[in-house]
Amino acid sequence: MSVEDKVYTGSGGKVYFDGEELFYVQKSELKVTPKRENFDLVGELDEFSTLVGLSGKGSVEVIKTNAFVYRRFVEEMKKGKDPTFTYIGEVTNRATNETQTAIANHCKIDGDLDIMSFEPKKIMNDAISFTFPPTKLEFEE
Repeated sequence: MSVEDKVYTGSGGKVYFDGEELFYVQKSELKVTPKRENFDLVGELDEFSTLVGLSGKGSVEVIKTNAFVYRRFVEEMKKGKDPTFTYIGEVTNRATNETQTAIANHCKIDGDLDIMSFEPKKIMNDAISFTFPPTKLEFEE
């Protein structure tokens, strides 16, 4: 198998809130970051570290299909709630048609929600940052 046949490319991304797809994903990113605590041992020059936690962050760049797509999010937040959504991203190997899927559950908005901004004759876009618990991350092949 050649190198070209091993390459995966982005093939899909979706965001769901209460079972409803919210918008078209153009670009996305999911990251898990280990949180470490450093410690020293007497008589050792090396510094050691141990895993003490995980954090998950992501972002999506989207094309809005509804100017008030965030209405339900904002209404929930106005009630003092912290609404969550599910992100599903896919990459595909075009040579083998193998698809790998990552599903981030319990995602929470981490930044601004662009309720409405526009320019004449321009598509409405937005970039959304979010957090998620890595223990709720699922993988499918």
